[in-house]
Amino acid sequence: MSSAWAVRPAIRKERILARVLVVVAFLLGAELLWLFGIRPCMPFSRLEITGVSGVDNSAVLAAAGVGKHSSFMTVNRLAAEKALAALPMVESVRVLKHFPSGLEIVLQPRRGAAIVFVENGGRLLPALIDGNGSVFSVGGEGYEEAALPVVSGLELDRAFPGMKLPRVYGRVFRQLEQIAAESPELLLAVSEIRINRKNYDGFDLTVFPAHTPIKVRMGPELRAETIRHMLLILDVLSARAEAVEEIDFRTGTASYTIKEAYSG
Repeated sequence: MSSAWAVRPAIRKERILARVLVVVAFLLGAELLWLFGIRPCMPFSRLEITGVSGVDNSAVLAAAGVGKHSSFMTVNRLAAEKALAALPMVESVRVLKHFPSGLEIVLQPRRGAAIVFVENGGRLLPALIDGNGSVFSVGGEGYEEAALPVVSGLELDRAFPGMKLPRVYGRVFRQLEQIAAESPELLLAVSEIRINRKNYDGFDLTVFPAHTPIKVRMGPELRAETIRHMLLILDVLSARAEAVEEIDFRTGTASYTIKEAYSG
């Protein structure tokens, strides 16, 4: 009898342990079902958009195809990136899905290389142009971001976000973007750059310095060293600023012309 009574507690312990294991397995299965089967199909609990100011978050989400019922399982990351990359203000984009219910959109904004004024409904509106010669904002946000020079002489009838300027002018904006990245202080000395179309082909430039009335003629290549040379010559001629009308750099050597009122 003693041996039989000794076996019964052991059997009870095994049964209790088995029931505990069943309960634990059930809870673990329920947790896994919730985590991997149900939670990823529920609407996002965390949405984060970074990188671009002045853009409505709801517009970004709409462009990415993300609605109030969108979830980790339903959002196509590659399709969302492709759609967001088409926004005029966006240079590049990354869409990151964080399991099980998070979405992060990282936008790299376009940077302005210059401002162009265009006529719209009888008004002159500023348009931001990037280094690729693309219009990405008209009369909107972004003009406080940097001291950008004005580019004139393009004779644009209209401009809209996403519009591409004629390729012939592309290098002007690429060069301005490069100067802004390497020597931004040089652009502070320039208030306007006018593109002068030639009768047959090509163009040259007229640069209007910010602190002197002397105009500067240049070829189509706008380089940082050329602007430095220009500023040096302007400094030398500062005492005669009222008499000098224009400095010409187009031949590779600087020459200047005197205003008619001071000639003779």
